[in-house]
Amino acid sequence: MKNILIFAALSAVILTGCGNISPPFKAEQTTVTTAAPTVSAAASSEAESTVDEEQVKSNTFIAEFFDSNICFADVSEIVTESLKGCSFENEIDNSNGVNKITLKGSNGGGMIDVLCIDLSQSNLDYDMEYILENFGDYYFNQTSAQMSGITEDDFVSNYRMTSSVVSKGKYQRYASIQKTDGMASQFGYTETYAVLSENKLTVVSGAFLSSDMMERQSFSQLMSQFVENVKY
Repeated sequence: MKNILIFAALSAVILTGCGNISPPFKAEQTTVTTAAPTVSAAASSEAESTVDEEQVKSNTFIAEFFDSNICFADVSEIVTESLKGCSFENEIDNSNGVNKITLKGSNGGGMIDVLCIDLSQSNLDYDMEYILENFGDYYFNQTSAQMSGITEDDFVSNYRMTSSVVSKGKYQRYASIQKTDGMASQFGYTETYAVLSENKLTVVSGAFLSSDMMERQSFSQLMSQFVENVKY
């Protein structure tokens, strides 16, 4: 039921282009790196209960986020600059506030979403770091799920960081993928980068899967170009 609520709210925002987010930013300076917790067998039941509670809390936030008064800002400059010299065939669908870039290589393909959400008219009671972490995780999961047949077990690296300084913050999470079925190998990369500054949340999120390791490297470099063009 929670998932239905989330996607219903997301659909409403995409269709209207606006909807309600201006969190009360707190002046703070923190750096947080999160790794997967280690849980003993004896404590597994309690841990599962905690995870369920956190998931419900996160789902509630996402539903409130998309149901709030948010609008999309233009990101065409970021897209244009970042794609200069791109080695992949690309096609851009710029509609409903989100620039969806489809990428095609010789041995694989992928996508990148670029969006900027204006939070200035929102009344959500969440601090900056909470918004970054939860929206970042949400978008990362949505993006990585688009790689058909890939699960977290195929991640050979998994990095996540959230940092904030005074009234701005950034979130970054990425993973490299390698999967072999005994006959062929697949190499992938997925990343979500988000910056929250001056009441605007800018997000770049992409995933790419190929049978060629060098194409994965090229995609990783392309994502770095986008990261460099998002002001922090």
